[in-house]
Amino acid sequence: MAATQAKHRRRKKKRSILPVLIPLIILGAFIIGLLVLYFVGKSKYDGRFLPNTYINDIDVSGLTLTEATEKLRRPEETGMFTIVRRNGEEVNIPISSAGYTYNTEEKVKEIFEKQSHGAWFMGYAGRADYSFTDTATFDKEKLIAALRAADWGSTKTKDAEIVKNEDNTFKVVEAVYGDDMDYKTLEDYLVAKFEQGQYYVKAADSGCYTEPAVVGSELEQKCQKLNDTFTQKIVYDFDYTTETLAGDALSNLISFDEDKLVVTVDEKKCRDYVENVLAKKYDTYDKPRKFHATLQGDIIVDRSDDAVYGWWIDKDKTTKELINMIKSGESHEGVKPVYYEQYGFTYTGVPEARSATDDIGTTYCEIDLSAQHFWYYVKGKKTYECDIVSGQTTSLARTTLCGVYKLWDKQTNYRMKASNSDGDSWDTTCDYWNNVSICGIGMHDSAWRYAFGGTIYQWNGSHGCINMPWAAAKYVYENVPIGTPVVMYYSTKK
Repeated sequence: MAATQAKHRRRKKKRSILPVLIPLIILGAFIIGLLVLYFVGKSKYDGRFLPNTYINDIDVSGLTLTEATEKLRRPEETGMFTIVRRNGEEVNIPISSAGYTYNTEEKVKEIFEKQSHGAWFMGYAGRADYSFTDTATFDKEKLIAALRAADWGSTKTKDAEIVKNEDNTFKVVEAVYGDDMDYKTLEDYLVAKFEQGQYYVKAADSGCYTEPAVVGSELEQKCQKLNDTFTQKIVYDFDYTTETLAGDALSNLISFDEDKLVVTVDEKKCRDYVENVLAKKYDTYDKPRKFHATLQGDIIVDRSDDAVYGWWIDKDKTTKELINMIKSGESHEGVKPVYYEQYGFTYTGVPEARSATDDIGTTYCEIDLSAQHFWYYVKGKKTYECDIVSGQTTSLARTTLCGVYKLWDKQTNYRMKASNSDGDSWDTTCDYWNNVSICGIGMHDSAWRYAFGGTIYQWNGSHGCINMPWAAAKYVYENVPIGTPVVMYYSTKK
């Protein structure tokens, strides 16, 4: 019994060690596991940022110093300094060529060294935020060298210009905004922008470029005037027809400086055109004329200094007007030439009577100085006639000269007072004065005469006027329009 009890006691004592041993074993295993885990973690984050590490809000967990530095580098460190030229093309200069660097690595390293890598497991306790402000440095001389080595273009800046086309028209060639510049201005501007961290700039903003002195818009009006000048048309109106000055004929009156783009109107050529084209072709003043006489049929009426009828272009004034019209660059229609004026009278004829072969027409006064007779025709129909007395033929100073005259003026109670080269003088009054010249010859009533016609004029003629019966002078005054041709001639067969 005693032996059994002793055995039981021994067995009981053996069982009491296990409860103590097992926890110890478990604890030991846990500790060993922790140590293994710690050293594994320590090994994992050895030389790396701890978990949940953020720098400047960028996750760098588990990154090496080099990896974190690269991740935190500024993009411009590996980018381009881009300069846009005036023509839109880009000049790209690697930023690195300027020796450009940030102190990023230094700042990242400072943060890395602040972390306790022995307590790596603390990183899992929560997010750790760090920040830094980096500064940049670059080699200014390297930047300047890179800028000077760049291609800034070779297009020359040119002013806008007017050029003449093959068809003799003109056009504006726009100015060329080239690459001519003050390079120092550009260089200073680019260096300043680089220092400010601006890596995309427009070269034109520096004000470096040479601007054209003349742009297209400034030449448009001049170009239009040139085109107008060389395409203009001047149309003269001669009542029955027109004379057009245009094309080569007009261009011939112009001198054009192609270098200076200056049009000069040649006054001499303009006058030559007025004299040898307009006047020569259309003047009828002071010329002999064909005429169908009542008694003689077709005759030639010679000119004389006293007979003033027809169109006589004032060459000086018409030339001046032509020059002004050409200078204006505008086309002109229905231009009337300027005709000579004297004593208030204009040297023209009857517009309605004008044609290529005649300027008298079918309404006129006719005086046969040989027959001493007057007729008045209206539209070819004889409406009045009478005898007259013309200038006395014993003296040239008193002889009525042949020619085509014009009824210039009419007056009543007109005082006729004058003298001639023979020394004759007179002072008398007529009731109806019908002036047919600008030298004092008129058709008028002569109260002192009792007979007209025949040969009276040869020995008792007038001082050059056409003496008429009172009723005839009155008829002319009341019925014959101002401007009517008055044809006087001595009977001479053609």
